[in-house]
Parts: sequence; structure tokens; C-alpha cells
Amino acid sequence: MRFARITLGLLVTLAGLVATVAGAVAAFWLVGPDNTISTPGREFASSGLAVVTAPTLLDRHGPTLHVSASGNKPLFVGIGQDLDVRDYLAGSAQTRLIRFEPPGTFGTQDLRGRSGKLTPPGELDWWVAQSAPGSQSVSWPMQDGRYEVVVMNADGTPAVGAQVSFGVQVHRLFGICLLVLGAGVLVLALGLALMFRRRKVADVAADNATTTGIPVPVADRIPALAAVASAPAAQETNSPAYRVSPFAPEQVSPFAPMQQTEPAATPAPARPAAARPAAVKPAPTPVPAAPMFMSPAAVARAKSPALIGASQRYDEPPTYDEPADRTESVEPTVERTETVEPETVPLAASPEFEKSDEAVRRTAALLASGALLLTTTSCGLMPPKNSLAAPDSRPAVTLADAQAVVQRYNQLNNQANQSRDAKLSATIEGNPTLAQTQAGFVIGRKLDAAGKDVSKPFSYTNPEIGAPQFASYPMRFVVSSGVSNAPGARQLGVWQRENAGSPWLLTHSVYPPKAADLPSVDGMRTPDVSALNKLRSQPATAAKDLAAYLSGGPNAPQSKLFTPSPALSSMLKLRATTKANDTAEPYIASVTDAFLPSGEPLAFITSSGDALVFLTLTEQYLQRVEPGSNAYWTSGEATAFSSMVKYTQSLHQDYLHQVALVIPTKKSGEAIRVLSIDPQLIGAGGQ
Repeated sequence: MRFARITLGLLVTLAGLVATVAGAVAAFWLVGPDNTISTPGREFASSGLAVVTAPTLLDRHGPTLHVSASGNKPLFVGIGQDLDVRDYLAGSAQTRLIRFEPPGTFGTQDLRGRSGKLTPPGELDWWVAQSAPGSQSVSWPMQDGRYEVVVMNADGTPAVGAQVSFGVQVHRLFGICLLVLGAGVLVLALGLALMFRRRKVADVAADNATTTGIPVPVADRIPALAAVASAPAAQETNSPAYRVSPFAPEQVSPFAPMQQTEPAATPAPARPAAARPAAVKPAPTPVPAAPMFMSPAAVARAKSPALIGASQRYDEPPTYDEPADRTESVEPTVERTETVEPETVPLAASPEFEKSDEAVRRTAALLASGALLLTTTSCGLMPPKNSLAAPDSRPAVTLADAQAVVQRYNQLNNQANQSRDAKLSATIEGNPTLAQTQAGFVIGRKLDAAGKDVSKPFSYTNPEIGAPQFASYPMRFVVSSGVSNAPGARQLGVWQRENAGSPWLLTHSVYPPKAADLPSVDGMRTPDVSALNKLRSQPATAAKDLAAYLSGGPNAPQSKLFTPSPALSSMLKLRATTKANDTAEPYIASVTDAFLPSGEPLAFITSSGDALVFLTLTEQYLQRVEPGSNAYWTSGEATAFSSMVKYTQSLHQDYLHQVALVIPTKKSGEAIRVLSIDPQLIGAGGQ
């Protein structure tokens, strides 16, 4: 079995050598003590606005990704979800990394598009990881989903040039490499031991004594023995016993004459000449001890009946059958013995094979244990592949980012109000709120040219954030907060980001009373078809019904669908009084007041299943002038838009209303609640 042992040792040695080399290279060249596999720095140049990785390159999660860049210009390195990066760079020229081949080969693709400056990436809050100001590197624990790495100029300008390197930090990777190295050394040593092991001479002799039997050739026939006269007893007694060695007098040669222990038989009477002498069998005598040229085990094996069958053993004297009558002549007894072949043992049952097989089994068990150990210790070494099959979606904003947006609004809004700066307001507000703010600035500059009646600074306090999930832009979140200069009121606002490169803008803002039963913004979500079907009214239908209700007054049929807020009831009373007073004027023929929905309502489903709806209504208050008369604005807010201009047919005032509703479910049976309605005069004129 020496050939099998050497073959096994050679295979084990090769496996150990491969494992040793692989472990050493991985531990001290590829990985290092920081558990990070890094690619060499690669020069990327793009005439476009960014260098971006395709989302398919980051197809695993778990390890920590390290990205560093260097260049002649200040660079920005960021990691974002595909839905944000794709929208931010939509239509822009860029270079995309679409393939990676270890250790540092990348395949790129240049995409054509616009080269105009983008919003500086550091001003955006949707990056999941980004380089700090003054830094050009980022570390990010990879998450399940579609993510992209973006390298671009920090100011958002085109022509990006950067030396970029990537690294992946895998937990316990260096320790696993050392474990592979150690296991490889052990396996290598085991293989060498199997190949060059020399067995001791004593072990070989013992195995030969234990396992080797001496085949004994046996004659087919035993020669006939003639009867001889028995020697006298005295002569037998004095027969010499041949000793094997003078130094071992107790050992008698097996070839010494046999001693007679029985008295000599009486001579037989004379027989005819033709008669053959009878064979006389001597009495059995003890066999003297033979010198031990063989081990006891070999002697026992040689004497085994299984080996020699029924034939006579070579170390016993021949025996003969006793004659029935000593006085008669006895024909010599001839016995036939069978030919005994040397014992043949099957290979699988031989002790030598069993020992080799045991060595193979032990070696295989050791290798299997090592493989199992490596497998169990490195089961988390290979990062799992991303499993999200649905399109990416995420909350519109994090709680911290939403609070930062509100804080920034408080600061810039007060600055804009103090200077009545409409451009500054445009950086933090969007329509319809921006339209109301700009109209208020126009009216303020007209009625308070000296700037003595500027609104006092205020802020939104203790904001509560409702951030629904979105899979595309625009994205929105809702804020419910207190108002520092109006303790009896709260503010409900909607912040919207039109695209990934635009800032958050306050688009809808109403001020319901603090006593109003406001819905919770926690767990708020965007509506789907099933949620909308459960509502008492669709948001667009509710907007039309509310406009008809306000146009027709308290007696309008649609009034039964709504529970008005205190502000709505006050406005209806004010409009009725104004109509009566204007109609009494001699130059006014008639007055009409018409409300119409403007734009699409924004609906959010609350945790209770009700819908919080923000909508916009336009109002035109129209006065028809009597024929032959003329009219013009002489005072009030309308003079900011039309002052001292005479009209002969009609006068009109235009208002913009922001409204917040709660549409209950059909199951509740409740009416639509109007939380707040906030008007603002945005124009005036006539014909």
C-alpha cells in the first residue's frame, strides 16, 4: 500500500501548497490587517458633469465600501440611490462605469447630454453617504438596493478629472486569510509526512511475525514403516537426548531419539517366511520443546486447522493406528493426505491494507474537518447579493433632514419678510405659497413704503414630520408645527422637491386653530387606488363641491357635505356683508362672487385611513358698473395693483385661497371637515 500512501501524500501536498500560497498572497498582498481589498488608483476623465457607476456594479450588500478621489479641482464623492442619482443627472453629459474586472480594470461608457452647471451636490440631502467639505473620500456600509457612486466637481461644473480608487472592507477577511494560510501549512506538512514516512525496522519485523505464515509442503503419501524390535527398556532409558545448545540444556532437539515409556512387548511367534513383519506403533511420548525460530503467533497460525485442514502438522511426530492384536502381522497403514496450498488472504482483509485504509480515513477526516472549519468561519465572507426586485423607493426625507429644512426656512423667511425680498422667498417657497407671499410684498411696499409695518420675525416650532414613501420625483413631506407668534394656531405645510437637483420648497401652508382636531402625520403615505376608493369623496370632487359651496353661500346644496371651520364661516359672513354694501352703491349695478378649483389637490392617507387634502381655490369678486358711470380704486389693498384707474364696465378683485380638508372614509359616515382656509389678494383691476 506504499503506492497509495505516496499518491495520497502527493495530492495532499499539492492542496496544502495551493492553500498556503493563496492564503499568503491574500493576507499580505490583497487584503492586509484592515480587512480591505483595494483596487489600484485609476484615472477617470469626463468632459461631462460626473463619473458614475452603474447600479449593477454594486450588486451586493454587507461590506463597507471605501471610495477616494483626487484631482486638480475640489471634488465631491457621494453615494445615492439610483432613483435620486438618475433624476439628478437626467439629460446631462456623464461617464458611466459599466464593468469591473479584478484587480483594477473598468469598462466605461460616455453619455452625451447637457453640460450646464448643476446644483452643487453638497447642497442636496438625499445622499446616503458623501464626502465632508475638504475631504474627497467616503466610507459606506453597502445596503440592499440600487445605489450608485458619483464623483464630480464640488461646484457642479463640467470637465471632471479624478484619480479614483475603490476598496471593499469585509469583516474578518484578514483572519480568514491567515486561517487559510495556517491550514495550508498544516495540510502541506501532512502531505509531506505521508510521502516520506519511513517505517521502523521493529515494526516491520513485528508485522511480518504477525501477518506472515510459512506454507508447509506436505507429501501426498507417508512412507510405510517396517516393524522393528523394541529395544530393551534400559537401552531406551539410557538413550542419548541430543541437546540444541550447551547454553540451553533444557531445550532438546526435535530430532533426538524418542524414548519408550512402555515395557517391551513379548516377541511374536515365528511366522512364515512370506509374511511381512508387523508394524509396531510406539507409545505416545511427550514432544520435547523445540527452539523458537518463529513467533508464537506464527506458530499458532501455522498450526491452525483452517490453514492445514486435516493433514498432519509438520512439527508433530507421525502417528499410526494401534494394531488389533500384537501377535498378528499387521499390514502397514498408509494414510493419504491432501495437498495444502499456502493461505491466500483477500487484499481488503489484509492487515497491511487495513492499516493503510485507516491512515487514508484519518487523513480524509482531518481534511474534511479543516474544510468544515474554514467553511463555518468564513460563511459570512462572501457578501450576499441584493434581493430587492421591486423599484427603489424611500421616504421623501429623513427626520433630521426635514427638521433642517424647517430651520433653514425659518431663517431665510424672516430675512425675506424684513426686506420684502421676493427672490429670496423663491429659494424657500413654491406656488401657491410663493404667489401669496409675493402679492403680500407688493401690497406692503404700496401701503407701507417706509417699511414701518414689517412683520415681526416668527418661526415654526416643534415640527412633526410625515414623510411618505416615493419611488420617483416630485417628492413631498408634511409638517405640523406650532407658530411662535400665534400661540392659538398651528401650521400645516407641504414641502416639495420637484426633482433631485432642486431644493425643498414650502408649497402649501395653512394655519388652522390649535383647537382643531388635526390628523396625525405619523405613518402618512401617498394614496393608492384602493385607499381612494374607501373615501367618502375623491379629492378633486371635494375641491369642486367646496368651490360650489363657497360660491353659493351657506344655503348652497353642497354645504351639507362639509363641516366648515371657524375661518370659513367668518369669510362667508364677510362676503355676504360686502355684497350688500357694494350693491347699495349707486354706481354698482350687481355683484358676483365666484370660486374655482386651481391645480390638482395633494392628498395623503393618514394612519386612520382618512385623507388629508391640500387644495387651492381662486376667487373673483366682480362688481358691474352702472351704465354712464365709472369707478376706480381709491384705497385698500386693491390700489397696489390698480390705483386711480377709471373703469366704466366692471371692477374685480382676485384672491388665492389655500385650503386643508379631511375627507373621511365611507364607513365613518362623517362629513368632510374644513380645517382651514387662508385667502390672499393677489390682483385687482377692471374694464
